[in-house]
Amino acid sequence: MTTLSPYAPSDPRRAALLVIAGTLALRLVMAAAIGLGTDEIYTVAVSRSLSWSYFDHPPLHQWITHAAASLLGDGRQLRLPFIALFALTTWLLFLITERLYGPAAGFWAVVSLNLAGFFTLSAGSWIVPDGVLLLMLAIAALALARQFFPVAGKVPTPWLNWLVAGTALGLAGLSKYHAALAALGIAAFVIATPEGRRSLRHPAPWLGAVLAGVIVLPVLIWNAQNGWASFLFQALRSQGAGFSPWLVPASLLAQAGWLLPWVFVPLVSGLWLGWRSLRDRRFGFLMALAMPSIAVFTLTPAFGNLGLPHWAMPGWFFVMPLAGLALARLAETGTRPMRWARISALGSVIVLALLASQAATGWLGRIIPNLPRHDPTLETFGWDQLRGQLEARQISLDHGRFIVADSWQNAGRIDVALAGSVPVMPGTGDPRHYAFIIDQTSLIGRDAVVIVRARREALLRQQLASHFESLGPGQPIRLGRGGQAEIELVAIVATGFAKPLPWAYGLRP
Repeated sequence: MTTLSPYAPSDPRRAALLVIAGTLALRLVMAAAIGLGTDEIYTVAVSRSLSWSYFDHPPLHQWITHAAASLLGDGRQLRLPFIALFALTTWLLFLITERLYGPAAGFWAVVSLNLAGFFTLSAGSWIVPDGVLLLMLAIAALALARQFFPVAGKVPTPWLNWLVAGTALGLAGLSKYHAALAALGIAAFVIATPEGRRSLRHPAPWLGAVLAGVIVLPVLIWNAQNGWASFLFQALRSQGAGFSPWLVPASLLAQAGWLLPWVFVPLVSGLWLGWRSLRDRRFGFLMALAMPSIAVFTLTPAFGNLGLPHWAMPGWFFVMPLAGLALARLAETGTRPMRWARISALGSVIVLALLASQAATGWLGRIIPNLPRHDPTLETFGWDQLRGQLEARQISLDHGRFIVADSWQNAGRIDVALAGSVPVMPGTGDPRHYAFIIDQTSLIGRDAVVIVRARREALLRQQLASHFESLGPGQPIRLGRGGQAEIELVAIVATGFAKPLPWAYGLRP
């Protein structure tokens, strides 16, 4: 257990709560300033239709979005429940770390989490499954920490701890498929440790496992009814050609970038500190939760493609207590991690302010003329101007017309911009969950408005030519910020939808 020092807060619990409150306020400001990203918009669009599960992910974050939309309406305010859930997750991280390594380490774990780029932005604010997954895994981890690492003089309560853990793991399975890796890690810890094996003599762990399985049944039912489409899609996303070992360090570097290098250093320091006390059950517990995700999504790129760096983030979440321990130890020696925290926080706020202002106004595009082609903040730019642009060109969305977009991403943008008032479907072979909410046969004979990025017009015309009686001339539409056109679209009136599009995934994203 670490001790308090003049270089750390005298009341770590209160300090951790202040960090949580401050970062909560910052996320609320950022949520209001930055528009919804591509995955968020798509989630808002497809979550209007309730389903047992969804093509891209299990259903829990879509269910939350659907419920929030019924109360709050569409828009950035739908981030509110996800921001609130992450504040709770952060407090649970403190409690886990406090139980394992003491309150000072808990405080530094909270600081590290809130300085890490992925956690403070994506998992902490956005309408994505990661934040809900982390909350459920944190609940399960805290329940199991109370079971296996009880406070001195207290006897753990197996029924409560295992049933809470089972419920949380089941809900994690309703959040993201990563939950299976965490469940495997927990099983490995139970089997590998004497305390874990003894716990299996009690019925509570078995009932908890059954409870988890019952909770994830909606995902299994939906997949069984739809050819296991979601499982196949996710299982084959990282497939590539040949053996590429160089992708392993590239994957690790990408993860460090998402975490931010100045946070990755204490994480690695914490891992080294834990490795030096390899027989410590606390380290083994955290590694059982962390390593399955980190190892799978760092090593498998050698046999496929690089994948996405955030896939390993649930594992790094459980390294945060070790980073907290490492920083608490440094604070005891007077090296003042507080200075690191303040400088890092100031740098993060400056970067976030620049991103928010660019996302809202596009001011950098007036300084750097070629920036719009490469500006990632355009992903957060809503297409709310679209309806007015169509009306200005006398393109009506009445009389049973529907929209055909050039991708599932733009289908989501259009769907949200039009507030779900017109059926929208992708015009390509990768429709994602739209394939399960749009009945193409019901649209036969109806006219459509095709909306396509200008650079893709010729290709989409070729793909759609045999599916409509005619495709009219393209009319340019330009969307942008601050009076500057940054997104070039083309609107095409298509008459007589003749036959459904061949929606086939090829088992690849």
